[in-house]
Amino acid sequence: MKSKKKCLYCGNNPTNHFMSYVMQSIAIPLTPVIRVASLLENRVTFFIAKVILTPYLHFFRLVRFIKWNKDKTKACTDRSLVIWTEAEARNIPMEQLVIMNKPVEHYRAKISNRWNYFESLPIPKTLKGRSYAWMDDKGILKKTFLKAGIKTPRGGSVMTWKQAEKMFHTIDKPVIIKPQLGSRGRHTLTNLRTLEELQFAYRIAKQLCHFVVIEEHLVGSVYRGTYVGGKIVGILRGDPPRILGDGKKTIRELIENKNKTKPEKIKEVIINKKLEDFLERQAYTLDSILEKDKTIDVNEKIGTSYGGFAAEMIPVTHPKILTELKKAGDLLNAPVIGFDFIINDVTKDPDTQKWGIIEANSLPFINLHHFPLEGDAVNVASKVWDLWK
Repeated sequence: MKSKKKCLYCGNNPTNHFMSYVMQSIAIPLTPVIRVASLLENRVTFFIAKVILTPYLHFFRLVRFIKWNKDKTKACTDRSLVIWTEAEARNIPMEQLVIMNKPVEHYRAKISNRWNYFESLPIPKTLKGRSYAWMDDKGILKKTFLKAGIKTPRGGSVMTWKQAEKMFHTIDKPVIIKPQLGSRGRHTLTNLRTLEELQFAYRIAKQLCHFVVIEEHLVGSVYRGTYVGGKIVGILRGDPPRILGDGKKTIRELIENKNKTKPEKIKEVIINKKLEDFLERQAYTLDSILEKDKTIDVNEKIGTSYGGFAAEMIPVTHPKILTELKKAGDLLNAPVIGFDFIINDVTKDPDTQKWGIIEANSLPFINLHHFPLEGDAVNVASKVWDLWK
């Protein structure tokens, strides 16, 4: 049987394009309704939901449609695994939901002799922030931050090519295009300088969502700032794969040399059409000889799984950045948030650099802080469980 062709724009995290487009395109117009519904959430509604669902859970378990797994190695993500590991360290019983013999990203933990159900991160129901109903929407988040004076690149949400073209002419170039909803950088294209490049990227982003966000392209590393319980607890730097020119070797040769000399924990840089297009937007090809001492990115994706780099930086992060991130977290008023921001040098005064927050994640991958390639690990899972104290 012929294997399904891998989507270059989903990267290492493929998703069903049709289902993503339908679900995300519907979710955005429904956001106002979801926000109103979130206002009604309280102890009473959670109790009513539990009373209604409990008999069904018992029935499905009786007919073996569902069961509970106690083996943490079957956790669906490393995010859930670090939570489970910390739960064991605290003697908190934790189990994973299995539906028709397939483990899923839903769990329960017994706290004070009561089972609490959650998706990956155990956030107390009494602390669940109302902004969880909309913070993953990059268009709403940008409007909220711009209005509040929080650092974020200029731009906004569009749903037609005419709107996209107009937005392109009103902000600084280059620009970035990405689906208004979605994660892991799927179908996000960067460093767009011409209308031709914009139109191509617009079509790619539209494959996952009818609504897309266009914003100014900030220069620098992409950082994950994780906010837990009112504090910034970790700052992880993520870099795309980069090469340094020597004035002699071609970009292809430099990439091949990088792959041969990379540390074991870093994946190889894969040469494909997407990489070639990315180089072309920087006026290079694989056969270009890179100038001596010139450093360029060779992929839009960041992190070790794409041949990039990751380092925990919170001990050296400039205090003003921590203050701005805390301000953003306090504005959203949710117990756990993952902020993605771009800045050239996180150790220097941000007032001397062009930088900003580009996304907020309601279900952040806290495991990133547990396993940095460089720097001291931060046990963010411990801080999440501390929310139950």
